[in-house]
Amino acid sequence: MARFASRANKTALTSVNALAAVAVAFTLMVNLLRGLADALPGRDPVHRRRGLYARWTRAGRPTGIENVEADAEAA
Repeated sequence: MARFASRANKTALTSVNALAAVAVAFTLMVNLLRGLADALPGRDPVHRRRGLYARWTRAGRPTGIENVEADAEAA
């Protein structure tokens, strides 16, 4: 579209279209990079859960989380 506006000698429309093309290219790049990061094995939800389980086990498997809300309301 910027090329067509440029051929029609409409400078304002050319600049707006060029700016929009840059914004679209940036958005696509960010989305692609974010998708690649999610494909890494360390970002896998299974690995995240294993990490949480390991931390919970190292902490001695604390219990009592089900009573936290009731205790907070009682205080």
